[in-house]
Amino acid sequence: MTSNHSNTVAPLSENSSTSSVQHVTDVDKTDFNDKEGAELTPSDKARCVSARDVIQLGVSLVLGWAFGVALEKSRVFEPKSIRLQMVFERWIMLKMFLTAVATGHLVLGVMSLIPICKSRLELAEEEYLCCLKKKGIITSCLGPFLLGVGMTLAGACPGMVLAQVGAWVPNSIFTLLGCLLGALLYGLVASTVERLTQPKTPFIHHQVHKKLNKPFALLALPACCLLAVTVLLMELFLPYQDNLEHPEKLSYNIAETIAWPPSVGGMIVGALQLPMVLVLKDTLGSSSSYVTVMSQWVVTSNLQRKFQYLAVRRTGVGNWWQVFYVSGGIVGGLSSSLASHSLASSQGVGVFEALCGGVVMLLGARLAAGCTSGHGISGVGLLMWLSLLAVPCMFGGAIVTAFIMRASNGSLDRFVNETLVI
Repeated sequence: MTSNHSNTVAPLSENSSTSSVQHVTDVDKTDFNDKEGAELTPSDKARCVSARDVIQLGVSLVLGWAFGVALEKSRVFEPKSIRLQMVFERWIMLKMFLTAVATGHLVLGVMSLIPICKSRLELAEEEYLCCLKKKGIITSCLGPFLLGVGMTLAGACPGMVLAQVGAWVPNSIFTLLGCLLGALLYGLVASTVERLTQPKTPFIHHQVHKKLNKPFALLALPACCLLAVTVLLMELFLPYQDNLEHPEKLSYNIAETIAWPPSVGGMIVGALQLPMVLVLKDTLGSSSSYVTVMSQWVVTSNLQRKFQYLAVRRTGVGNWWQVFYVSGGIVGGLSSSLASHSLASSQGVGVFEALCGGVVMLLGARLAAGCTSGHGISGVGLLMWLSLLAVPCMFGGAIVTAFIMRASNGSLDRFVNETLVI
């Protein structure tokens, strides 16, 4: 989710700008030498980087497709599922979220025990920590709370809206537009916000296991088991079929069926951490992609100095992989809905709610340096203190907003139907 943060690496197709920060690891440097240790020529190096870039972007696109399919097939992408989750009337979202976190704990915990994988995991942790250096308790509470407010308003999250657009949920394009606008607005004020909110005393240890001086796997693997048992009990007493709009459309054909159990979708999303870490040296995230897209106008040296937050996220595979990833999410939602003949069959929120919700949730995500994927799955998966604080604030904002909206609409039926436009 970067875990909703961006790597600051050399540009993909242009020379590094004065405001860009190059990040080349020891692993990267070894790629520039042949088997005999002889230094490659500059042109050979360029070809090596180009080949690696293509592979990383291609992998990002495929992983995004799998992400979109998992969201669509789990039916968690439907605005109604998200809103009803926040008033405790439907449990698809929570089941999928907890399963994704549990699977992430399992994947990352096992990787931490394998030396060749552990080195890549440490690089991914470093990338995640880069986005938290200027964040403290205030931003990790307020940002996620705003994100939660936006989630209920729009019936989406920064990653979820991609599957909505692909599945042609009404007005989801306005949620996407709101997300882009929110990313732009935050980029314009980011330097001021960070100056005012940056903690005077940064955390010495950002991760629970390092604070306790314990091996990562010692905490991650038991957490996986605990979450898995929780989801199993929820499914036992709250079967996912009871939360479906059209359970009669379930079938044994995994492509054509209207839905998979949310735990299956969660396992797919959590398992994406493995190729993310091994290939991209990063973790799941989506909200930084909106910043990358909206930063393309920062092209002059003067603009880059003035809007450095946008400038350093404008170029480079470390930034653009998320754009390819979210693009794959749209394709995944589209292909999955076509396979199950459910394209444009879901309800969507009103235009005003979609647009405002998108703006608010992206402002919150960037203020917190993470969204439901970044903080919720990757941050919690890496046992980050601030992520463990961010997640309850995120759901708190969503729940408070949902109950206020339901109260103002007079009934649960009006909350999920009259505010939703078919």
